[in-house]
Amino acid sequence: MKPLRWLVPLVVTVAVAQEGDDPFRFLENLSAPESQSFYREQATRARATLDVIPGRPAMLERIRALSESAPVVTRVKLAGKRVFYLKLTPRQSTAVLYVREGLAGAERVVLDPERFSHGPVRASIDWYAPSPDGRHVAYGVSLGGGEDSVLRVLAVDAGRDLPVEIDRTRFNADLAWHPDSRSFYYARVPEGNQGARRYANIRLYHHVLGRPAIRDEIVFASGVGGARDVPEFVYPSLHLPLESPFAYAIAREGVRREIAVHVAEQGDLAKGRPRWRKLVGYEDGVTAIEGWKEDLLLLTHRGAPNLHVVRMKATAAIGTARPAVPEGDAVIQEMALARDAIYLRTSVGGVDRLEKTPTGLFGSRTRQFVRLPFDNAISELIADPRTAGVVVRLQGWIEPPAILQVDVKGDLHRTALQPPPVADFSGMDEVRLYTRSHDGASIPVTLVYKKTTTLNGANPTILVAFGSYGMTLAPTFDPALLAWLERGGVYAIAHVRGGGEHGLAWHMAGMRAQKVNTVLDFIAVAEFISAYGFTSPAKLAAMGTGAGAIPVGGAAMRRPELFAAAILRSPMTDLVRLEFTPNGPANIPEFGTSTSPAGAAMLRVISPLHQVKDAMPYPAVLLTAAANDPWISLSQPGKMAARLQAGNPGGKPVLLRIDDAAHAGRTRTQHDEDLADIFSFALWQFERAPVAPALPEPHPVTPAQAGAQSPSGTQSASEAPTQ
Repeated sequence: MKPLRWLVPLVVTVAVAQEGDDPFRFLENLSAPESQSFYREQATRARATLDVIPGRPAMLERIRALSESAPVVTRVKLAGKRVFYLKLTPRQSTAVLYVREGLAGAERVVLDPERFSHGPVRASIDWYAPSPDGRHVAYGVSLGGGEDSVLRVLAVDAGRDLPVEIDRTRFNADLAWHPDSRSFYYARVPEGNQGARRYANIRLYHHVLGRPAIRDEIVFASGVGGARDVPEFVYPSLHLPLESPFAYAIAREGVRREIAVHVAEQGDLAKGRPRWRKLVGYEDGVTAIEGWKEDLLLLTHRGAPNLHVVRMKATAAIGTARPAVPEGDAVIQEMALARDAIYLRTSVGGVDRLEKTPTGLFGSRTRQFVRLPFDNAISELIADPRTAGVVVRLQGWIEPPAILQVDVKGDLHRTALQPPPVADFSGMDEVRLYTRSHDGASIPVTLVYKKTTTLNGANPTILVAFGSYGMTLAPTFDPALLAWLERGGVYAIAHVRGGGEHGLAWHMAGMRAQKVNTVLDFIAVAEFISAYGFTSPAKLAAMGTGAGAIPVGGAAMRRPELFAAAILRSPMTDLVRLEFTPNGPANIPEFGTSTSPAGAAMLRVISPLHQVKDAMPYPAVLLTAAANDPWISLSQPGKMAARLQAGNPGGKPVLLRIDDAAHAGRTRTQHDEDLADIFSFALWQFERAPVAPALPEPHPVTPAQAGAQSPSGTQSASEAPTQ
């Protein structure tokens, strides 16, 4: 075999004075010929390089075998006596919607999105919502993983769609049916929205079954029905409790965890004449609500950093709310109302628990633990106020998913929804350790590895992090991870600040002006696992997805000697320009804005792109991107790749891998190919073997081209080329 070396990086030459310190801004215009040429060449070079890494074919074959070892069941929903869920079987590329008559009933297919596919462009179900009586399902399907949903309505028993198609309906994971099952309320993006305003002024509409969609009326938006103080960038939804006269409009501002709540009469809403009254503001710290009859339960961190539940009358002011579930040592992440109790998903350091508080009269009630079979993540908590007990979906890093029914006594009953996988993780183990960050904060670290692993500093290791939005990086079972672990690999998770592992204070310690803690926490964990003996810098790859690229990319740029590789998946890399991309404004509550000098300076400190220096011995970098990703613009990884390649032309490889998937809607094939690339790339860097497929040298981007194509805004990522 010939010696392999990696491709000479694309040389990007631009006039820095043209855009100040942003010479690659022209890459934000995804429809410009020069920009498309750049992305096309990057994708071609990355694919050619990755395909010849030694061992990748065998790695992909093993991943495929593991990935297809068992069906995966998700998004379980109860509707009347029916149970709906998505299921991905070994023979399917994307998940299919199934239904059962009760948890023990026989399953049948309700909707296979394959019928919407166009040749190689696969269709996937983005979201679905069954009617309360289970006779109809509203659902959204999109092509190519783009999540640009078209809303349709399926008659379940007849197995056919009603004559309605509504586009621009991406944001309907919480679509609400009227309790009588004759109509529903959906969110729609205004026609003509472009660039950074693509998701501005989303409105809620009312659709009546059998009535043409053109007659659907707007029922919630700023100024509609007296609704006030509705921000421009919100994701609105409705909560229509059964056996209640009230409807609640929830206005979620971007990625902000706190919600605003408006209340109106369900009867007025159904007539298209709601009279909204603002009940809860963002300042009240409410993150979730549950309505029942005349009452409203609110999950809030106001006066309780680990959150508590308060209860009030829907006709009253929030100041009248009284305790219903007290704050505890564990953070309340989610609540679900059943007939017998309020069920709670709580967590300590990222490990979930199940608790419950019996319903009853006003007054704080004792929290009771429900014993679960293993330390886990509760990925789904499904309850119905008309039914006692709860259904939970559990999973762990090395524990396969299980869907259990919890009865009123707290006893667990395994359902038939989720078959066990064939993949055997019995030889694997996990441990939770802690290390100190730069300021003394104790940072949890989870490590997953073979039981025979020794602390010799030579174990190939992938260290991941997220640390944003108050979201916990919870255990997720993926049978394909065994392909890494069985080779002696270690999978480590840094539970950095900015996440939700330890409640509100943990989140706030890693957001906005404190965001640099997220980066420094990750550095501390990288140093710790090497010093402990799990690995060493020559065997350590850092990996982050989306906002997880902030700690990972930031650490790799600040402390390159700690890592052999950095893997940035659909990453946020240019925090200064993020808010000018289609989904960027939604992130302002978390990261801040660059429209003021102080805000821009703050963002430069945490922006991986702005930490890059010339002629630095950076680790090898694999950036993965999706041309159809509605959440992260292709320009974010594109600009990072260009900057690294231009500033370090003789350094380690910098690859920009592009496909047509997105954050969601990925097919099984795309999942498997992605993991094969990541694992192979990391192992290649650990072995320090050079790679060199035979490809022509790419042409440089000239200063004239760069200056001529600097846009004032951005274009849709769906317009960008793929490999």
